[in-house]
Amino acid sequence: MNNVPAAKASSRLWRQVLLAWLWLCAGMVSAGGGHAVGEYQVKAVFLFNFTKFVDWPAEAVAATNLPFVIGIVGEDPFGTTLDEAVREELARNRPIVIQRFRSNETIAKCDILFIARSEKDRLNAVLEQVKSQAILTVADTAQAAEQGVMINLSLAQGSVKMEINQNAAAAAGLKVSAKLLSLARIVNPVADKPPPQP
Repeated sequence: MNNVPAAKASSRLWRQVLLAWLWLCAGMVSAGGGHAVGEYQVKAVFLFNFTKFVDWPAEAVAATNLPFVIGIVGEDPFGTTLDEAVREELARNRPIVIQRFRSNETIAKCDILFIARSEKDRLNAVLEQVKSQAILTVADTAQAAEQGVMINLSLAQGSVKMEINQNAAAAAGLKVSAKLLSLARIVNPVADKPPPQP
């Protein structure tokens, strides 16, 4: 029993080191084999960090007594990794909970929705279900950002990289921070305002 506080401290330290490493490496953290951090450990940390670098509309976060929900639809690739990454963490001063949805199940209210690769053939149906809601959609499927997912996490040459569809995020009332945008490849960027007329 005496080892429980030490284990918690070790787990929290590991998360803090991984967070610092992830962002110092500008989103290009090794997810290769050997003793490197696993792909979905890295992606779990990305999901947690999105709570810090994306702003939700005020009306979407008005009920601060409710938990911040990260949903996963389809075959969960994280196992317990995502649960461990957010344990005892807060998002916007709200406790974080993980909710899993089966394929074809109605997606309840959540703040972030990770769309698993198992849903690639019904990606449009999932996006239609959450359309016009202030839900940050995230996937890790090829061309997902081009299809309307707000953030796609791709694995290239042993590194996790981001693709961000600004149009999709803006349509849901979400604002992605400049820091996050600077680490990503932008897909369908928000159109620039026309220059003022002379």
